[in-house]
Amino acid sequence: MRLTTTLAAAMLAAGLAAPAFAVDDGPRAYFPVPVGTNNFNLLGIFQNTDSTLDPATVVRGADLNVDAGVLQYTRAVDIGGNAGAFALIVPFGQVRGRAEFVLPGPVGNTVVRDTSSSGLGDISLLGIVGLVGSPAMTKQQYVQHTPGFSLGGLVMITAPTGAYDGEKAINFGTNRWAFRFGAPFGWALGKSYLDPRLTTIEFVPSVTFYSTNNEPFRADSRTQAALWRIEGHLTHNFNRALWGSLDVTGNTGGNTTTDGVSDDSSKTWMGAGITAGVNLSPAFGITATYGGIVTGNSNAPDGDGFRFNLRYTF
Repeated sequence: MRLTTTLAAAMLAAGLAAPAFAVDDGPRAYFPVPVGTNNFNLLGIFQNTDSTLDPATVVRGADLNVDAGVLQYTRAVDIGGNAGAFALIVPFGQVRGRAEFVLPGPVGNTVVRDTSSSGLGDISLLGIVGLVGSPAMTKQQYVQHTPGFSLGGLVMITAPTGAYDGEKAINFGTNRWAFRFGAPFGWALGKSYLDPRLTTIEFVPSVTFYSTNNEPFRADSRTQAALWRIEGHLTHNFNRALWGSLDVTGNTGGNTTTDGVSDDSSKTWMGAGITAGVNLSPAFGITATYGGIVTGNSNAPDGDGFRFNLRYTF
């Protein structure tokens, strides 16, 4: 029974993953797992884009490479009889490449310069609680539970801990707080979470609010409007060890205002990707995702990226 219940946790402990380029949190990120389950995740994120690790930070005319790692610890808990979890997310890495800069003066000439920023990223704390269809369960109850529709709530706070220099147009950190609120919901189609043919349909609508950056590049202050996002995933187990997912995301908002003047930079874009997951053992698993931007307005981020996720569950 111990092996079976551990495998049950492993199959759905995708890990409340940190946002990636095209698929954001990732498939099966907010499924309930048995109370007391712990996850350690190591993510690698590799992007060719015109933004930093945060796709809301688009820099027009930039050609950048983001090479980042993310360490994450997640603990599943009982919150008033409902399944819940808390996660600490710590990114690190670098962004490097070339960006266009408009020279001061009436002529408005532009130059292209190499730029880079590296170090610690913006650390996040995330909490989630099941509201409908996600009772807190022991491992034994989890194996016997018949899944169906579920709805949850999430709150994510991101602190300005990342590497930042106001003299640079490109930074790994953002020098601002971010507050995200979401309501993940979906359907699990199968006899149990252990069903080797389990299929899931998932949606994660959310909105992120930002504090003021008081040290932006070549300005005194910059604010950013809320960014609205919805992601969707269709996942399927091919057997107990192998599963896959089709991933989509839609985003809109995020207009910036610099020193009181609107930058007319509202962003609307859609991304898509594909994910493959393998459970190497009840405790260890690996997930790989490839995705990119498929359409967007002139202010939207561009490019594509690859992410892998190594998971240890106990």
